[in-house]
Amino acid sequence: MLRSTLIRTAIAGMAVLGLAGCGGGGDQLGNDNAGSSPAPSKVSSITVGSADFSESQLIAEIYGQALAAKGIEVKKKPNIGNRETYMAAIKDGSVDLVPEYTGAALVYFDKNSTETDAQKSYDALKKALPSGLEVLEMSPAADEDTIVVTKATADKYNLKSLADLKPVGKELVAGGSTEFKVRTAGLKGLKEKYGVEFKDYKTLDAGGPLSIKALTDNTIQVTDLFTTQAVIKDKGWVQLDDPEGILPPNNIVPLIRTDHKSDDVTAALNAVDAKLTTDALTDLVKRIDVGKESADAVAKDWLSKNPLS
Repeated sequence: MLRSTLIRTAIAGMAVLGLAGCGGGGDQLGNDNAGSSPAPSKVSSITVGSADFSESQLIAEIYGQALAAKGIEVKKKPNIGNRETYMAAIKDGSVDLVPEYTGAALVYFDKNSTETDAQKSYDALKKALPSGLEVLEMSPAADEDTIVVTKATADKYNLKSLADLKPVGKELVAGGSTEFKVRTAGLKGLKEKYGVEFKDYKTLDAGGPLSIKALTDNTIQVTDLFTTQAVIKDKGWVQLDDPEGILPPNNIVPLIRTDHKSDDVTAALNAVDAKLTTDALTDLVKRIDVGKESADAVAKDWLSKNPLS
């Protein structure tokens, strides 16, 4: 997903790993044998990574703590970067497991995908993954991209859907992440599917404090946020409908190297994802982004209230 989620800052107490980026799309394991070993009966340790936004870091913490409770040694490599960067990490074995989002991951591995159904996206993702990578069970919790304007902008231009941007786009400045500028779930899709072009684009962050401040200050009028961000409701911002379906469904799912997909790891992660809900995730992310709690503490609290079998 563009993801994300969020004020998207690095979370204190988790080490930051710098990794070189790689190009997007296609079979990212290439011709090497990274992760191509069969699933083991048991693993003694696992390295859990995350993307560079707070929701991903939170889910990675929940995964890590759930696995540690099963006696597995867990190493953490949070805040790796965008999808292209953490895919490079799971390719070279720097990490073994990352939280992913079904629709965004599907588009990453299959650039021609236009799937808009959640279950079909998940099924297609399983087929699109290269040998050596697998996804476990899909969570009912979802965090999807949503293109947002302020209520003042929506009222001024009578904006209800992305299609309404076409006649007024040249009067508006969009802003957000570097990915939002070039991906189908962003300006590329807006131009191809809706004929929308903007006056300018300001590169800021992925639904983070820079984008939120710029939208609040009217420096930009359009940005990409995430449906679990409480700031949308708190500020009364308007999420524009997407009748052409450029924004994919994004249920949470663990992406794991096959050589670390043991039965105990699988059972623990599936138990986590079965209990996560979108509403709960929204509240948890707010505690980090607004309440400034650590991902470690929020994850520990959620697990204490949601014991896994």
